[in-house]
Amino acid sequence: MYFQVNGLEISALHKSSNPDVITVDIVANHLTEDDENETVLKEAFSPETVQNFLNVGVVEFWHESKNPLLTKEEKNKYLIGKPIAFRWENHKPIVTADLTKTHPIVQEMYPHLKAGQPVYAASLGGGKTVLEAQDSEGRKHRIIPRINWDHLAIAPSNSVINRAPGLNVRLLQKSKDIMLECDNMQVFKKSGFSYIEKEEELKKALMAPGSVSDLSNTPGGSVTKQSLEIKPVALTFDENEGLDIIDTILGMKNKSVPMKKAEFMKSCEARGKRDFGVKFMRLIDKYFKLKEQN
Repeated sequence: MYFQVNGLEISALHKSSNPDVITVDIVANHLTEDDENETVLKEAFSPETVQNFLNVGVVEFWHESKNPLLTKEEKNKYLIGKPIAFRWENHKPIVTADLTKTHPIVQEMYPHLKAGQPVYAASLGGGKTVLEAQDSEGRKHRIIPRINWDHLAIAPSNSVINRAPGLNVRLLQKSKDIMLECDNMQVFKKSGFSYIEKEEELKKALMAPGSVSDLSNTPGGSVTKQSLEIKPVALTFDENEGLDIIDTILGMKNKSVPMKKAEFMKSCEARGKRDFGVKFMRLIDKYFKLKEQN
């Protein structure tokens, strides 16, 4: 599951401790034309659509659960797991799923997944809204702005048109507590999604410095409170920096990372991450500035 903090998305990706499942990441779609010359738009993965899929969706092999020639019992044999989380990674929708380890199909897949062989890919399943659009050269394209997403089908890679080279279904070898994607950090707000366990920890860590002055009046940074008042600070972070943000926040909470700006910057410089340290402090400055305004 995941929650939003305005432009920030945080996903809980705890690797399952259940010995009866294996946890995988699946590229749900590459947002390119499929074998029906249709392209799913990013907008189709709306928060409501994603949440509904996480609530009631399934992971299956091929699209056999929708095969009208099969009985219900036969269809159920192709159900191999369920989604547990969703996130965007490198501009692609990623589903984290638990697959039933004892299922015969999963047992056949497991050696390939463990070896990191790119032999499986995935295909979206469910209802869709299809529109016809015309580009600047007069060519017509079929686009999908909305989906009623109820299943994700795994199939051999050579049978899935909408895919890219590389691992489209990958085994999670290591647990990742939190995945992060952000454009900016603003005040936490409810978004209607399920909030993960670490929400309160993150809030307390963010609140720890206490005020803007605690950050802006200590030496070691190039951004002051005055510069924030003159012009809003636009901040962007790549995926690795996003993970560093969460590590830093949780580190501040357990006191393994210093909270005072000068000490924090020294620790960043010692790790060769001075640029990240500056951006992080700008982020926190902006957070408390916005909090004061609200």
